[in-house]
Amino acid sequence: MNYDTLVNKERIYLINKKLHDGDASHVVLTKVVRETEVLEVLLLCSNRITLADGTFTNALSHNKTLRVLNLYNNKIGIEGAKRLADALKVNQNLEQLHLGYNHIGDKAAQILADSFAVNKSLRQIWLNGNRIGDKGAQKLANALARNYAPIQVTLFENNISSDMKKNIQSIYNIMANRDDEITTKNEELARKDEEIASKDEYIASLKSTLEQLEQAITKKGSRKHVSFGTPDSLGGVMGHGNNKRRRIGHKYDVNLSAISRPESSAQVQERTLIED
Repeated sequence: MNYDTLVNKERIYLINKKLHDGDASHVVLTKVVRETEVLEVLLLCSNRITLADGTFTNALSHNKTLRVLNLYNNKIGIEGAKRLADALKVNQNLEQLHLGYNHIGDKAAQILADSFAVNKSLRQIWLNGNRIGDKGAQKLANALARNYAPIQVTLFENNISSDMKKNIQSIYNIMANRDDEITTKNEELARKDEEIASKDEYIASLKSTLEQLEQAITKKGSRKHVSFGTPDSLGGVMGHGNNKRRRIGHKYDVNLSAISRPESSAQVQERTLIED
């Protein structure tokens, strides 16, 4: 078993390989579980793993990527269940845990139940074929009720009564319905957030438009207006006979030599006698 090869795999299948705690392959696998950044699925079915020495479960508590762990048909027992329970209280990324046919029994089931109550990532647990009775099943039911997330537990081929099975299923249904309600409310809140964001964008757009209009109005008001002068200013200009042109306002020039002065009454009489 090569570490460099396994550490880069997203899925590892080691089924019926006679793996057991402490052998060379188990040591390599434990290191992979601790140090991997990509492993998501690990199948270790039909081996001889007990988890009793705590090396694998310690690595599991540090793992940040594994979603599926299948330990079907191994030899976990009570001591391995203790080690696994400690790891599950820390690990918050594992979603599916297969522990079918592992000689767990009521006592080990009660130990595991405590970790199921606090783990927030587990969604499916297989405990079939483990000689679990109503006592262990009741502990599991209590753990499910304490956890805010719905966890589906498979318990067929155990020593559990029909009433207890119904009780566990009822608890799961309640938790699942509550989870659906929470999901619906979160979706509604998300839609409201989107509506608010859309309104904020619309308000920001209006504000930008108003600012542009204000800038345009301010710019227009600051322009210089054309002035054509007043009669007084025009007369003042005309009073200077030596000036040929004088600027009136800002844009227009007037040829003052072309403007005649009004005649006096004596000038009018003189012009009349000459014409006669």
